Amino acid sequence: MAKILDFLGATLIDGTGGPAIENGNMRIADGRVVAVWQGKARPAVAEAPADEAVDTRGATIMPGLIDTHCHISYGEGRAAEEIDVYGGAEWAAVRAVWNAGKVLQSGVTTICDPGSTWNVAVTCRDAILNGMYPGPRVAAGGRHISADGGFADYFPSWLGMPVSAEGVLCHNRDDMLQEVRRQVKNRVDVVKISGDSQAQESNLDAGPCFTADEMTAIVQMSHQLGRKVTIHARYAGTVAMAARAGVDWLIHASYMKAEDVGMVRDLGIPICPTMTFAANIVQHGRDVGVDPNYIEHKRRELDALVRIHTRCIEAGIPMMMGSESGFAVTPYGEWHSRELELMVELLGMRPMDAIVAATANNARALGWEDRVGTLAPGRWADFLVVDGDPLTNIGILADRKRIRAIYKGGEQVERPASPPERRRMAHERGFSVSTAMLRRAA
Repeated sequence: MAKILDFLGATLIDGTGGPAIENGNMRIADGRVVAVWQGKARPAVAEAPADEAVDTRGATIMPGLIDTHCHISYGEGRAAEEIDVYGGAEWAAVRAVWNAGKVLQSGVTTICDPGSTWNVAVTCRDAILNGMYPGPRVAAGGRHISADGGFADYFPSWLGMPVSAEGVLCHNRDDMLQEVRRQVKNRVDVVKISGDSQAQESNLDAGPCFTADEMTAIVQMSHQLGRKVTIHARYAGTVAMAARAGVDWLIHASYMKAEDVGMVRDLGIPICPTMTFAANIVQHGRDVGVDPNYIEHKRRELDALVRIHTRCIEAGIPMMMGSESGFAVTPYGEWHSRELELMVELLGMRPMDAIVAATANNARALGWEDRVGTLAPGRWADFLVVDGDPLTNIGILADRKRIRAIYKGGEQVERPASPPERRRMAHERGFSVSTAMLRRAA
């Protein structure tokens, strides 16, 4: 028989964007939410005695966070070579499931990995589903599809793109469709397109590395095979082409044109800005050894992103939360909720809207709105018990001491007093920049 738990007396944020429920209560059984109610208005479905009643007075209960831009295979590398070449598939897979535990312990109960080296994200997802390792739910992508001269085609032409790389190089439409089929055969949940061209980095008016026909063909084949499609699209030409091709969500859209805001809104395509990576480099990069030219490049991008996304929010385009965790400046388990803070600080969003971006909006984009993202009957009981009010101070979600408990599927997540650490191997060639290092630099 399923164990029945009641959580009583909390301020309850259900993830829908509706007002917080004061003196809120929630019943879970068999890992799922059974009922949510206020005060003494207990519904009939929750009248049977519970096996345990948990006093959550003075705390906030909210859905577990969903991070839709988390590269679980990257291993906190500093450069492309560290991520794409060193270590090998076996090491990357073991490292990924270990890092997935850190992600879960930070309060992120679901991630999307839109772009994996090897097929590590799928392996990580399956290991967690099998109960072999603790970790969040994973919507797994494969290597992101790139055309010649695209964003991910950064190795020299004489070398080509290694089979281990985050991107896979496709020379024509047939190659692209074959790659979609291959990835679906290998059980991905999400197909990612690496849409920008290298030409756009020096000429904002240049176009993407794909033709409209190629991009549309990738999207249509992915949808035909029942998979979601997202795209790395910083530049205006890529954003417009991707929207017309029918992608499910846009990543970055930093240099999107104002005249395309209405089109993206009318097509119902959400945007995942992913500000944390750029903001960390801009704010702290000089102190941790980032090239000053790259810092300035990211400063210009962040400024452009804030200008256009403020307009997108005013127009009613849904925002998604993604931290781009997995790099040296965004180590796993430490920076996920920073994206919510930046949504409030830079984009002017209300804390409630930022929480919805990190819960219901993300779940809807993944097609998982009937599983996660909101605290409603039938959803998995993935939730946080937080000391304090994130609607007053969204920053408390970054404080491990303020997160009283994390539940995934109705089971409380075991957490050490501090994030686990490991000794980096020589063959990894890199290092991570921890929260403590960045705060000291600041």
